[in-house]
Amino acid sequence: MKNRIIILSVLVCLGIGVIFIWKIFLQNTNRNAVDVISSEALFVFETTEPVLAWNQLVSQPFWKSISGIPALKNAEYNLLVLDSLAGKSGVLQKNLKGNQLAVSLHLTGKEEFDFLFVLAYQNPEGFSLMEDLEKKILANGTISSRNYSGINIRELKTKTEGITLAYAQIDNLLAVSFTSFLIEDAIRHSQNDALSVFGGFYSELFKDIPKSKDLGILRVGSSGIAGIINGIAKNNNLPSIRNFAKNKMSANLHLKFSADSIFFDGALFFEGKGNVGIKHLGSPAFVYFRDLVPNRTATYFQYQLEDPFQLFSGMDSDFSSNSLVMGDIETGLVQKGFTKYLTGHMAFLNLEKLPKEPQDKILLLKTENPNVQFELLKKFGLGENQEIDVSRLMDFYQGKEIFMLSSDEFPAHLFNGNFMGFGDSYFTLVDDVIIIANSSKAIKLFIDDWKRGRTWGQFKQQNSILPFASQSGFNMVLDTQNFWNNLMETSAPGWKSFFQRYESEFKTFDKMVLNARQSGNKTQLHIGISHHQGLNTTPKEGVSLTENVSIPFPNRLVYGPVSIQNFIDNSVEFVIQDELNRLYLLTNDGEEIFSTELDGPIVSDVFQFDFYKNGKLQLIFATKEMIYGMDRTGNALPEYPVELANESITELNLLDYEGDRNYRIFAGTQKGNLYLLDKYGLVLEGWDPKSIGSTFAIKPAHHRVAGIGDRMVALGTNGNIHFFNRRGQPEPGSPVQIKGELGSEYVLLERGTAKETQLITVTKGGEVVMVNLLGEVTFRNQLLRPDRESRFYLVKDQKEGRYLFVIHEYNKVTVLDSDFKEVFSKPIMSEGLKFQYFSFGSTKNIFVVVDQTQDFVFLYDMDGELLNPIPISGSNKVEIEYTESKNECTIYAIGPKGFSAYKLSL
Repeated sequence: MKNRIIILSVLVCLGIGVIFIWKIFLQNTNRNAVDVISSEALFVFETTEPVLAWNQLVSQPFWKSISGIPALKNAEYNLLVLDSLAGKSGVLQKNLKGNQLAVSLHLTGKEEFDFLFVLAYQNPEGFSLMEDLEKKILANGTISSRNYSGINIRELKTKTEGITLAYAQIDNLLAVSFTSFLIEDAIRHSQNDALSVFGGFYSELFKDIPKSKDLGILRVGSSGIAGIINGIAKNNNLPSIRNFAKNKMSANLHLKFSADSIFFDGALFFEGKGNVGIKHLGSPAFVYFRDLVPNRTATYFQYQLEDPFQLFSGMDSDFSSNSLVMGDIETGLVQKGFTKYLTGHMAFLNLEKLPKEPQDKILLLKTENPNVQFELLKKFGLGENQEIDVSRLMDFYQGKEIFMLSSDEFPAHLFNGNFMGFGDSYFTLVDDVIIIANSSKAIKLFIDDWKRGRTWGQFKQQNSILPFASQSGFNMVLDTQNFWNNLMETSAPGWKSFFQRYESEFKTFDKMVLNARQSGNKTQLHIGISHHQGLNTTPKEGVSLTENVSIPFPNRLVYGPVSIQNFIDNSVEFVIQDELNRLYLLTNDGEEIFSTELDGPIVSDVFQFDFYKNGKLQLIFATKEMIYGMDRTGNALPEYPVELANESITELNLLDYEGDRNYRIFAGTQKGNLYLLDKYGLVLEGWDPKSIGSTFAIKPAHHRVAGIGDRMVALGTNGNIHFFNRRGQPEPGSPVQIKGELGSEYVLLERGTAKETQLITVTKGGEVVMVNLLGEVTFRNQLLRPDRESRFYLVKDQKEGRYLFVIHEYNKVTVLDSDFKEVFSKPIMSEGLKFQYFSFGSTKNIFVVVDQTQDFVFLYDMDGELLNPIPISGSNKVEIEYTESKNECTIYAIGPKGFSAYKLSL
């Protein structure tokens, strides 16, 4: 008995001694968890409260939206399993609480990522948890071990749960991962001081905040963010991402949650420095830009700096400048004071990506002397040859003058290699802001949005996302809805299918906002990710169509409604006509403004023009025999109505070349003759008439493309596409013979050169044809033709920025996107169908089918879901107005009962 007491006393003393030695000598040499994490880690999340952080994460409202994603669902399940194996009762939490846990993300293969978990124990008792887990797994799984560089790596696998986990003890660290070679990597970095570790490479982060606080801290660098993007993208050598990775930036970010957002707040470092001497302006840029930024914006970058060129100077870039262009900018702009007038308020926008279209980019520059700078840019565009035909470089759209610069990458040459993607530059002026776009189409769509008030400043929900923008030198906003097409286009196939599968879950995170500002010796960084529960998950059954206007007419309405603008209050008004040829002008509430008798049915669109050049708008349209011009009270304009050489009019268009209200009337006749008249109805020289040899497939039109000049375009049903100049002379290569009948709309994709600008249409036989302005057929593609009776259409949206193809079989309608991929198909058995397409943003699209046989109008979304189970009564095309602030459409239609208006919430 005495011997046993002595032995027990010795063992107790030895145990106390071991603990004493650990506490006094060995604990001071404890490793930090990040000491074994490679500097190639994409990010590190560090916490001493892992269970608390996880519990707060899964208790947030947004977790319900994303918990169905397999990786997150499995993570939650695996933690529950581990907690169960640990014995529940908070054993896992007690074991982890207060110990440093570092979670790092690593690229483990092409398009593959995985996590490494490193737990730093303060004393050796913590490792008993793994021993307990092993004992419990033995009854329901397997454990294997192997030696790697003197360290034992264990792999645990359960049979029922299917968890495979590798782990190893490295001094006081427990390294765990579902990818075993990440454990090997941690061992190598623990034993070889020559290898770069995360803590050493980003030493500034640990000098700033040595230990994590609160829920935890995210430590990330520019190379890590670039690595994540490259792992997802199909092209892992994107220039902008490559440039971003080259310039070493890093950040410490504290994690916080609110009811509808995730926040990361902390400090940003450039090449290890917290302050690089960049001073931001006190006046907020967003005040100047909010009424200009379109709601179609996908990414928005805003700068407000005392020196707008300082931000990018000295940073690495792959941009290869042209010394001749740099020299021209220096002599033609810088030396003449162009840069000194820039206030330092700038914004760079990537707009919503359209299929098969280049990325539309916009640069906004606030200036103190807009008119002087605009003239400097125009003179710079003309170069030394001031005698050049200026009209070739100019365009007028919605009253705004557009000028083209053919200098390649002009903004990048001006701003130290940044703002790339401008092969040509198209600029205009709005108040004291210079707008520069990378295509004619982009700047026209921008002007459309600005004119119609479809901007952040007019949309309260958008405007409210930037409450802190005025305090920062740099801000960025990413709109998930508008950015989604970019994500789909740039993602590798595996990731693309993943994003498509969980699109609704990801889109619940609708905005990401980032801003950085100097504060003392630090650069403060804030990132907010907003969430809306159930966004885009409203069932279609919840969509309701309600009639709010119904005005009966004594006779059946056969034309319209065609929307026009009330020049007094900018409200929408409508032109309609009944079967007895009486024309009506109505308010949007259906009240009659005037009515008058015409000689026959209207055969053209209704246009508005400022005949007297006094800001008041009049109407112009055509019947078969007459061209009518009248004011909004129904009184005829001087010299109107106009007859056209005893010919039957089939087409009419209104042109304004220079935006100076010197209008031209472009008319086509049944005989295939083209006439160009002045606004008084006098035929102009060279157009008396001009024959195209067949009837017209669509109304003739004028296009001015900056960098190319004017083109008068006419498509004949015989398959010929004609290009004329303004004097009526055929352009080289005209007419282009398609070898197929034409009868559908066309779209002109403006690209800045005659060779690259493309006209797209589809023949009656279903062949999609692309023709450039040199008269060359550049593309042909035969759509699937189910039978000889199938009909084919190109259908443009109301802004002519997007288009679809439609195949109409005897019992089915199939809608294709511009890449010829099926959008949806519907069984519709009717001969007389008309189609319309309205687009109000990436997710707000309406496809209209007008069944003229049954007098029904059907509205579909892009999933083919019917938005109006009870059809609208009508046999004519409808007009749709969208109210952004209410997310509501108003549909105007005519039918057997009269004029009606309906409200539809999207």
